[in-house]
Amino acid sequence: MTNLKYFIILVLLVPSIILSGQDDVKVVQLSGKVIGENGSNLIYTNIAVKGTSRGTVSNIDGFFSLPVRESETIQFSRIGYVLKEYQVPTGIKGNLFSTDIVLTKDTLFLPEAFIYPWPDKDFFEIEFLALEVENYLEDIASANLAPEKMEILRQVLPVDGREVSKIELQQTAQAYYSNGQFKPQNIFNPISWKKFIDAIRRGDFKKKK
Repeated sequence: MTNLKYFIILVLLVPSIILSGQDDVKVVQLSGKVIGENGSNLIYTNIAVKGTSRGTVSNIDGFFSLPVRESETIQFSRIGYVLKEYQVPTGIKGNLFSTDIVLTKDTLFLPEAFIYPWPDKDFFEIEFLALEVENYLEDIASANLAPEKMEILRQVLPVDGREVSKIELQQTAQAYYSNGQFKPQNIFNPISWKKFIDAIRRGDFKKKK
C-alpha cells in the first residue's frame, strides 16, 4: 500500500516538473536577414524551428522575425541553396536577439544528356546528304532587313525601356546644364541656323502635291 502511495505521488509530480522545466527556458524574439554569399537579400526563405510546427518566411527584404526558445535549432532552407541550421545561443540578455544568416549556393551536377532527332548517326548522314538547300529563306531575311522596312518599323513601333531611360537622362542632363540661368535657345545656335537653311534649300517646307 505504501509503494502504491509513493507511485501515485510520483505520477502527479512528474508533469509539474516537466512544465516547470519548460517554463524556465527563456523565450526571445529572434530576428535578422537572410542573405546570399554576394550580399543579396534572399526573399521567401523557409524558416522553421526544428522538431516543431513553428516557422515563418523572410519578406521581400530578406528580413525575418519569430519567437524562439534558447538552444532551439532553426533551419533555413531555400531552393538552390544549402540547408543551414542555426542554434539559438543561451544566456541572451533581454528578450530580443538579432543575427544575419548567410546561405551558400547548392550546385547540382546532372549527367550529360544527348538528344538526337534521328535514331543513329548513320541515319543522320543519309538525311543530311538528301537535304535540299534553298535560298528563299535568305531572300526573305534580306527583304525584311531592307532600310525602307526598318525605317517604317522605327516609326510605328513604340520605344522600349532603354530608349525611354536614355531620353529621360538626356533631358535631366540638359536641365542641370542650364540650371540657374536662362535655358539656351536654338535661335541663337549657328548650327541650328545652318540646318534650317539647308532644309529650305532642299525644299523640305514646300507643300507636297
